[in-house]
Amino acid sequence: MAVEMFEFTATVVGIFISFCMYTTLYGKPNPIRSWAEYSYLAAGTGVSVVIGLWYIWNTAIVNIQAGDLILIASLILGVMMLFRVYPKYNYVSRLPIAFSVGVQLALSLRTIIFTNFLRQINATIVKLWTGVPMEFLYRFTIAVSVITILSFFLYTMEITGPLLYSSKIGEYLMYLGFGAIFAQTFMGRLGLFVGYMENITTPAWKQPYTVVAAIICLIAAIIFDKTGLGEKLSAG
Repeated sequence: MAVEMFEFTATVVGIFISFCMYTTLYGKPNPIRSWAEYSYLAAGTGVSVVIGLWYIWNTAIVNIQAGDLILIASLILGVMMLFRVYPKYNYVSRLPIAFSVGVQLALSLRTIIFTNFLRQINATIVKLWTGVPMEFLYRFTIAVSVITILSFFLYTMEITGPLLYSSKIGEYLMYLGFGAIFAQTFMGRLGLFVGYMENITTPAWKQPYTVVAAIICLIAAIIFDKTGLGEKLSAG
């Protein structure tokens, strides 16, 4: 199978850097992991800078040349934000940051009210019985969960009697919810890992490089750990 040189190089280097970063699972510091992390951050920063400059050119410079002069103000505010990295003049960046935060808050306020507040209430206050037993079970569970969990957050009065049992039920229901969210997050991360492993093992020509990179990184992590060089070189 013929493979282009660029694709081959990018794939092999990417596989090796990936397994260098996976050596963090060994539990001990080593320089190849640090090198891989710094390489990833440097590459990500470079890509972000290029995309940012491309966006500025296409959305600001081109439109200013077309006569949309109001965008000059946006460029000035953007340049003022760069003063954030200079301690002596970082106060200059407060104005554009405050302006952008205020505008974003104003634009998102209406959306937040509807999506995170009103529609959540509308989705909760619904008719329980619709003639479908399973739908009734789902809606009843949601209603009980909302009521009991809200009773857990009654901090302005002493929780006694029925409210005490309700708050306890709400507490355990929150534990179930947090556990489900954690499990979903874990499965999502596991899915990403499985997808990446599939990507670096197919087509078949990638498999030898994947195995060799994994073995090299594992041997290097063990050597750095046993000789004590890992902590010295990583700290340096």
